[in-house]
Amino acid sequence: MFFLIAGLVCSALVSIVLKVGGRWSYDRYGMLAVNYASCLVPFMLSQAGRPLPPIDSDFALCLAFALVNGFLYLAGMVFNQINVRRNGAILQSTFSRLGVMVPTALSIVLFGERPSARQLVGIAMVLAAFCIMNLPQGKGGKENAYRPAFGLLVLGLLFNGIVDSFLKVFQQFGSRELEDWFMGLTFLCASVACILVTVLGKGRIGHRELVIGVCLGIPNYMSSLFLLKSLSYVSAYIAYPTYSVGVILVVMVIGVIVFRERLTKWSIISLAIIIPAILLLNL
Repeated sequence: MFFLIAGLVCSALVSIVLKVGGRWSYDRYGMLAVNYASCLVPFMLSQAGRPLPPIDSDFALCLAFALVNGFLYLAGMVFNQINVRRNGAILQSTFSRLGVMVPTALSIVLFGERPSARQLVGIAMVLAAFCIMNLPQGKGGKENAYRPAFGLLVLGLLFNGIVDSFLKVFQQFGSRELEDWFMGLTFLCASVACILVTVLGKGRIGHRELVIGVCLGIPNYMSSLFLLKSLSYVSAYIAYPTYSVGVILVVMVIGVIVFRERLTKWSIISLAIIIPAILLLNL
């Protein structure tokens, strides 16, 4: 249970770092380049002393998948940044966790899997929450200023969900012996893409980008590592829903107490529906 708690705390820290960093002026892609370079360090340490994999068709396929996954990682993180600034850490964290709907849908379409009755109920609850959150927030009062940018939240959900799905796709078509390299090459591709955008856009990688990037990269990598380790001690049907809902609750408490985030009544109702829906989707 220690690994599970540590994992959800690290995942929540990603949203918190984005929220705190949003108060500074920094180059977005320069910061993300440092973030993904920080994620590369643990991978390189884990491969120290090990022989390089053979450069064959399996490795070529791994590299191709990593290129696509690197773009998805980058797009997902960009939307996370935008959503934290526009919609607050609470809604960003909630919708990123709702990405679990995407691998569920892809499993049905691509792999012929069938959702359970619980998952169908969870999907219906999420769709209802989406409709409620998109209701008009009032008649020109103050509440309108806090109306969430629903389209941005959905795009963030989709990209984060596709990232979660892509590991399953790689497991289906790629070599399992190259899973570590798949993640390492993913971070490398995302980092190189950010560096190119930074250079071509005449951006910068200064002290602010270094500080925020490292503070983001460490919990970003450790959250996945701790979740993976927790599965050796806790059943998956307990770990995943606990992880997802725990992240939302931690971010919600910190967002309200520390950052004084305000939610509309429709957003609060939607959150009350979404949290049990995530539990059902993960069962």
